[in-house]
Amino acid sequence: MKLRRQLFAIALLLTTSVSGLGGVSAEQKRERLRMLRTEGFRRMNLTPLERAYLDAHTLLGQPGGCSEFFGVPAAERVLEEFLIQLREERINDASIGIRMSGPFTLFADPEDGISYRLFANAELNTEGPFCKAKVFSAEPFVPSVGSFQPNTRQARALILLHELAHLIQGKEGNWLIPDDGDSPQLSRQNTNTVESRCGKQIRAL
Repeated sequence: MKLRRQLFAIALLLTTSVSGLGGVSAEQKRERLRMLRTEGFRRMNLTPLERAYLDAHTLLGQPGGCSEFFGVPAAERVLEEFLIQLREERINDASIGIRMSGPFTLFADPEDGISYRLFANAELNTEGPFCKAKVFSAEPFVPSVGSFQPNTRQARALILLHELAHLIQGKEGNWLIPDDGDSPQLSRQNTNTVESRCGKQIRAL
């Protein structure tokens, strides 16, 4: 009975926001993400971010172009660290799905053969294509994400993988995709790069 009450409490926490990860500590978020990967929690009603996390995590673990592009088995761990850091924020630019900014900290794990970074700020835009699509004429236009319509399962997975590619360092010492900066054109180009490697698997979700 005690275990059932604990699971019910976690279930309530998982459905409180777009992300399901607000207002809790880093360790609570980490535990929640790990629980999501168990079969019992996969059957629950997931928030959009939780579903996107599981989708991206699954693609990284599958053989194919996506896992080959990210190149390291530890990419799933970097994705988890990024999700723990992510915060919801209303940004008045509907073209932004997730925004990372500020100085970054570099992490290296020679045993896993991975180098990655985490920015000081990582914000999920509640007004952008991860969460919204234009429905009524009075609403602002929300662009597609690559070839995927905004506010869809496929778009959300691609957004997460795009951000992950900014965080992981390739074998040549460069980030898998260059920083977007303030260039919408470069951001779209980076999205297309990730989609060219992961798009087939994303469409199969």
